[in-house]
Amino acid sequence: MRTIGKTPAPGPFSSPPVPAADPDPPLSGARMRTVPRQQRARAAVNRILRATGELLDDAGFDALTTTAVAERAQVNIATLYRYFPDKYALIEALALSIETERYEKVGPMLSTFATSADWRRELRAITDKLLDLRVRRTGVKGLRRALHSAPQLWIIERAGFERMGERLGAGLRTRVPSMTAKRADLVSTTLLAMMVGLLDRATLEPAQRRPMMREGAVALERYLTPYLD
Repeated sequence: MRTIGKTPAPGPFSSPPVPAADPDPPLSGARMRTVPRQQRARAAVNRILRATGELLDDAGFDALTTTAVAERAQVNIATLYRYFPDKYALIEALALSIETERYEKVGPMLSTFATSADWRRELRAITDKLLDLRVRRTGVKGLRRALHSAPQLWIIERAGFERMGERLGAGLRTRVPSMTAKRADLVSTTLLAMMVGLLDRATLEPAQRRPMMREGAVALERYLTPYLD
């Protein structure tokens, strides 16, 4: 499987998303046989990725097959294989699509966090947005489980984690110019690990989701206070 390096998060297609509920996937960064160029082809790939997410949510990684995805997406299996060689490529493309949406939504908020006078408010807004994306986006819950189901999929999660960590680390150094790059990397990595663990748990507890995130935000704030106040 191809290694995903520390590169900027890939951008989406410039044309309008099809269907409207999901952004066009950033397929230039995925392990694909062909990248769709025309709107009809992009729509088919969107249906394939949405079906992948739905099946991951409903049945999990072990039950995911290219045949089941093609049936759920209502495309010919030959159409699926035109773009994706196997189910790992499907998961990689889905992960890149979700990461791009997260990067587009949260990236500007990290920039605001770096300069805002009220960093606590910005941190709470970031955790709220991450929870919203986790709960709302089809396939996120199933993808999280899938990334822990096969060793070769860990690199996908690690690459996204590193990209977000670099952005957060840069924000910390903007707020605290005296902070070394090594310290900023350690703090951002620790903070993101706490956020991810909190999101994973909150996702499993719908009734306690918001209260749990509020409590978690307090813990995150207290962790950052010695560095930012």
